Amino acid sequence: MKEYLQPLWIFVIGQAAILIIGAIAFNAIGNAATQLASDTASVAADFWGWSWVVGAAKLLYYIALELALLYFVAKSFLGLKSG
Repeated sequence: MKEYLQPLWIFVIGQAAILIIGAIAFNAIGNAATQLASDTASVAADFWGWSWVVGAAKLLYYIALELALLYFVAKSFLGLKSG
């Protein structure tokens, strides 16, 4: 029975880890994105969408972590032996 609850535990522990990492790292990511935006202001007009990418750094970081977590949950879920 424990093996069937493993994907749930991976999901719950992963969400808790994302919450803790987010609480610690989101301020630093925001500061780094602001610094990057000011450092690349002179070339931002040359690259389409650059201002959006720099402005959405926290969102992209969060989405990457969630996709990684869902990958590991799916891998665990599909790895269950049937029968």
